[in-house]
Amino acid sequence: MLKRGIVTVIISLFIIGLASYRLWSLDQPKVGPVGDGEVPAFAYTSMYFGIIAGICFFVIGVLRIIFELRNKR
Repeated sequence: MLKRGIVTVIISLFIIGLASYRLWSLDQPKVGPVGDGEVPAFAYTSMYFGIIAGICFFVIGVLRIIFELRNKR
């Protein structure tokens, strides 16, 4: 069961990193007449949701590891 906690933490860090990269790349200046347009507000929703979900799964993974180590004693 300790492996599940470790896998959960690794996947959650990947989700946080991917969502953060998408958020960063969305705010970078684009080239061309179409690239300079405004970004709609709802475009940020999926990235914020990904960051929040990643943080929640990170906490769950750490709690799984703590509970498993505590039960082994």
